[in-house]
Parts: sequence; C-alpha cells; structure tokens
Amino acid sequence: MYSRRSFLKTAGAAAAVSTFGIRTARSADDLNWSIHCDLTGPAAEGGKFQGDGFTAYANWINAKGGIRGRKVNATINDSTFKVDVAVANVKKALAQGRVDYLFGESTGMIQAISPENNSTNKIFMTSGSFASELADEKAYPYHFVPGATYGAQLKMLVQYIKDSSGSNPAKLVIVHSSTGMGRDGIEAAVAFAKELGIEVAMVQQTKFVETDVSSFALAIRQAQPTHVIHHGYSFAVWPEVIRLVRDYGMEDVVFMGTVWQSERAKLFDLRDVTPGLVGIKVWNDDTVKPAGETMQIIGDMLRKQNPNFSGYARLGFLDAWISSMMATKAFEIVLDAGQEVNGDNLAAAMRTVKDWDTGGLIGAPVTIEDQQIGLGRVIRFTEAENLEPELLTEWVKVG
Repeated sequence: MYSRRSFLKTAGAAAAVSTFGIRTARSADDLNWSIHCDLTGPAAEGGKFQGDGFTAYANWINAKGGIRGRKVNATINDSTFKVDVAVANVKKALAQGRVDYLFGESTGMIQAISPENNSTNKIFMTSGSFASELADEKAYPYHFVPGATYGAQLKMLVQYIKDSSGSNPAKLVIVHSSTGMGRDGIEAAVAFAKELGIEVAMVQQTKFVETDVSSFALAIRQAQPTHVIHHGYSFAVWPEVIRLVRDYGMEDVVFMGTVWQSERAKLFDLRDVTPGLVGIKVWNDDTVKPAGETMQIIGDMLRKQNPNFSGYARLGFLDAWISSMMATKAFEIVLDAGQEVNGDNLAAAMRTVKDWDTGGLIGAPVTIEDQQIGLGRVIRFTEAENLEPELLTEWVKVG
C-alpha cells in the first residue's frame, strides 16, 4: 500500500496529477477530476487510501493514453472530514476551471453541494458514501453510489439472520453511530426485521468514537440478543463492545457489520474479535487469488509500491478504483457517441450501463439501477491466517 510520503511523491511527479492545490499545465482536452477525501481528519483511516487510489488510477490510465486519448487531470483535496472545508475546496476548484467529475468524501458533503450542483454546476459525481438518500435520482441526479447503499446492506444482514436462524427465534440489537452514515437505513432495517418476524430488542446510538463503551456493552448483556449489528463506524467502538460482551460470557452472539467494519486488511489488527464476524463486501479485496484482470492490475501495482503488501487491498483504495472505473465508463460512452462532455450526458450514460464486467472487482455483472451498483455479498470471517471469509450469500441486490 502507499505511504503518505510515497503518495505525495507520486502525485507531485505525475504529469497529470496534482494534490493539495498544486496544479500542473492542462490541455483543453484534459478530463478534470476534483477529488475530495479526508487525508488528515477523523476518517483518514479510509480517506488516505482513497487519495492513493485516485492517484494510482490516474497514473495508470494516463500511461495507457488516457480515456479515449484524453488525459485525466486529478486534483486531490484534503477535506479533513469537515463539510465546510469540503465545500470551500469545491468552490476553489470551480474557480480554477472546468470540473468534469467530482468525488466527495461523505454524505454530508454531497448533501451540501448538491443543490447548487443540480441547478448550476451539473457535475457527474460519486463519493465515499453509501447513503440511501444519495441514490435518489430526483434529489441527486448527478451522484452515483459505487456499491449497495447502507440501507440495502443492513437489509442483506437482516435477511441473512432470518435465513440462517431457521425455526429458531432471532433477537436483534442494532448499535449505530450518530453520524449520517450511522443513522442511514436504521428505520428501514428495523421495519424489515419486524416484517420477517425478528424481534428487535434494542437500537443504540453512540458517538463515532467513544472513550468508554461499557454502558453499551452492558445494555447488550441485558437485552440478551442472538445477533448484534454494528453500523456506521470505522474501527472504533464496535471492537471494544464485542470484547466486553464476550467477557460477559455471551460467546454465542453473532456480531455483524456493514462495509466499513468489514475491511479484511484492517481486521488483521483485530484478530481477537474477527473470527466469526459476519460482514458485507461490496467489492472484492483479494489480489492473492485475483478474480479478474482488474484485481491483478491492482495487486501488481500495490506490490510494486510495497513488497510487504498483504495482498488484500484497502477499501478506500478500492472505492477510488471502482469510482474511477465508473467515471471512465461514463466518459467512454459519451465520447464514443460524439456527445459533449457534461454532467447531464455523463449521468445519462451511466444509467445505460448493463452487464458490465469490472474485471473481478465486483463478482457479478454490473447493471446500474436507481443511481447505484447495488450489489453486495454477506461473508463471515474465519480463523484462517488470512481471515479467508466464508461466502454466505451470492452477490445480491436488495430493494
């Protein structure tokens, strides 16, 4: 994987890539990408790898001659995970020239910039958010989700609880963060669980980072659930909750998490809580046994950068790569049709994508529906040295 130093060195050296406001000479035919991710704030654990991924993709595609002969000029901006900073960075980018594609770091950022984008700027976008709201074509016509929304992921987990419990009664606790990410999809998941006959014993909200989680663990002990879903976190809160609940002797509880709690490369640091953890993947991460050409390319690239690379790509890097692939696909459709490169044409092009082979990054053909890829897979991490996940479902879509 890329270190911060190698990221800056690579970005500074690339002919078509710039970062932190450093700009390079541009041709009128360049495709200008404005990338906004958290490199130094509370979500930098994933954001720095998004920056690395976009830098790597831009270098790679430009080395191949660009997109239909047009080079990608990607500018990486540090949002610090603050909406006001992100909005200011977008305004600065627009003041400096045309923006053909924009990546946003969070739900809050996309919510903040979309009203003006819808009416005036009309820039084609993806983001690091899987918020259900952002897959609404009417409210967010230029934004596309590069996986399944949080609401869909939660429903996948709830459906798995039902399917795996059989005739045994299931009792669910949901613990989520107070962030927009954490609140997303909770009400729908609770309603879906009740519809399936699953008792929802408790829904708890915590801060994104807590100094003491003992009260939450105690509440779980008192509720005596069969399953606990954690949602809306990175790698704080939920690991300590699991440790404390297991310390109470509740070894049979099945702990579950949505995408950002299911990152194998990071879970190597949490081996004490990982075996048995049920999670969601929206992209393949394995470059040791690559599922296709794209995963082979990513693996070769990351090994070249770091000989000690584990072989399992970080989610932020994969997020950047699939978002870049989506943007590339849209640009190719528009350019091949001889159309003007603008947000309306790019968004319309993205909606026509059917049965797209992503080269193994996603393990099923991709058809864009409802402004999203929409696919996910339920997995369970094992005690294997590489945490090889057991595949509990096929790649599925949930409404």
